[in-house]
Amino acid sequence: MLLTVCGFATLRPCVSSGQIRRSVEVVPGQMMQVIVDTIGTPYRVPFPRAQVFRALLAVFKELKVPMVAGDSAAGRVSAPTFHREGDFAGRQLSTWLSCGDSMTGPNADSYRIYMYLMSTVSAEGEDASSIRSALLAGAVSVSEGSRQEMPCESTGRLEVRIHQMVLKKAAGL
Repeated sequence: MLLTVCGFATLRPCVSSGQIRRSVEVVPGQMMQVIVDTIGTPYRVPFPRAQVFRALLAVFKELKVPMVAGDSAAGRVSAPTFHREGDFAGRQLSTWLSCGDSMTGPNADSYRIYMYLMSTVSAEGEDASSIRSALLAGAVSVSEGSRQEMPCESTGRLEVRIHQMVLKKAAGL
């Protein structure tokens, strides 16, 4: 009831300073805003959160993810929307994303792909953590002028690769 009264009184939602801020992203080709901390499959990592966070930063660097932002308090590593054509993280984009097909093959390999990548580390007790990664993307045909952007879906392979790389790096820290 208090939230309803507060919302009507100010004509906007009220936010308590104690509330958690959630990351909302808009990626070209996606039809709506996405609350990114609600997606992704959690994978268990048998190392403390701080150690996993450091390993995750190293993984993003090794994958050559641009403009990485790390928030150790939230356990979040992210790359604001960036674009690639052809390849990313050492593989063709169609390895990581499904953006439909054309006569020339997978659109992910020939279109400009706009991506947002985020991983979050959560503590699972003192000596274990879980990692959740999300890859959002949209595709734009650069050869066909101002064509409508199209959504892409993650194949899940990049998220699994991030988990595997974090396991190896955390074991070596």
